[in-house]
Amino acid sequence: MSPVALFAGALLLTCAPVMRGGNRYAALIVLELLALVVLVLFAFKSATTPAVTAAIARRRPFLLLLASPLLLALVFLTPLPPELWARLPGHAEIVRAMQDAGVDNATWRGASVSPSATAASLLASLPLLACLLLGFLASIDQLRVLMRVVVCVAFAQVVLALLQVAGGETSPFYFGVLTFGAPVGTFANRNHFANYLAMALVALVWLAYESWRDSRQKEDSTFTGRQRTVVWACCGLFLIVGILVSRSRGGALFGLPFAVLALMAISLRIRGWSRGWRIAVPLSLAVFVLSIALVGYELVLSRLTTEQLASSADFRGRLAETTFEGAMAFFPLGSGWGTFDLAYPRFQPASLPGFANQAHMDYVQMLFEGGIFFVVFAIAFVALAAKRAYLLARRAWLDRTLNRECMAAALAGLGLMALLLHSTVEFNMRIPANAMLGALLCGVFLRPLHTSTGSTTSA
Repeated sequence: MSPVALFAGALLLTCAPVMRGGNRYAALIVLELLALVVLVLFAFKSATTPAVTAAIARRRPFLLLLASPLLLALVFLTPLPPELWARLPGHAEIVRAMQDAGVDNATWRGASVSPSATAASLLASLPLLACLLLGFLASIDQLRVLMRVVVCVAFAQVVLALLQVAGGETSPFYFGVLTFGAPVGTFANRNHFANYLAMALVALVWLAYESWRDSRQKEDSTFTGRQRTVVWACCGLFLIVGILVSRSRGGALFGLPFAVLALMAISLRIRGWSRGWRIAVPLSLAVFVLSIALVGYELVLSRLTTEQLASSADFRGRLAETTFEGAMAFFPLGSGWGTFDLAYPRFQPASLPGFANQAHMDYVQMLFEGGIFFVVFAIAFVALAAKRAYLLARRAWLDRTLNRECMAAALAGLGLMALLLHSTVEFNMRIPANAMLGALLCGVFLRPLHTSTGSTTSA
């Protein structure tokens, strides 16, 4: 990857969370333009370096994921005659509503219930594709640069969150967003903020491992191994404080365990199977207890009461259930990517107050919008992820260790899991900053690995 592409990618990751996690039209325009620069540079690199094209072409499921926005555009934006459009699953109600409102339905339009919303949503996938390719094609040293950018952005988010806490609910550092006291950094939601920090925390663990590798190769290192451990532990403590102070139940539940698993993985790699456990477990407990002590026990448990958990589960369960009913009404095509807020209201029961612009469960919402196409893309990703997880587990079992590239892939997979599991109860994948960081980790997780003999594998 060229230095220009690396700089553009680093700038893209830096800008991603700046305005409500990138979830505003003005922010998306900037992100899409930066992503176009990265994609054009990658296209030029592929045209001049056949090995890059071959690395992607050999993996057909991965190629399918890369082409998914274009395929969805062909499905949902290709104009259809009004008679055919009216016969699509779930469209009869819309046609009747248009007739009652006196709206002309004699024009050709795409299969989506709102082609303009689908087009805008698919354009928002450009930054995701750019980040996916950044993780897939960057060298390890270039990945270190990108992950340092992510961690620095996460540190800045925590600093801003602490300023928000210090200023109270009316703090000017909220920049107009109403959170009723919960710190959110530059995001609009505590859960998105905490999920971003959770993924960045795993990236920090990988950088700590890379720092250990460097210290072994440099005899004149300024810091001792114990000093390095203290520094990295303090950095991790800072991010954990940010997660806990947000009071995001999902961020803590789905994020912190994978950071602990990442720490255990590098401890086993550094100290071996017998001594690694004795270091990772006490260190994880010490950092976690110290984090709770800094934040406050009552604050951490303030949103874990039985009443709050039951109320949240009931709301999310009912919303997911009715979203699935809507998905079946539009199946197999779906309502169109990015149209949930327009197509769901007719399925929303009176027991759910307010306007549901998201399903608070990414997977059922993508089924609602993408239908059978989402199922195909999900199967392709699961096949790739399962094959890569098996390969990493097999190498760890047979070799009793993981090389540098395998360790990067394994830790990236753990960070990605924090996003995938949290998205079962939240819409983190709909927030550009979270989705972009997840795409970067996905690219690292699925990247070609070098074997001990010097060959590469795309498994």
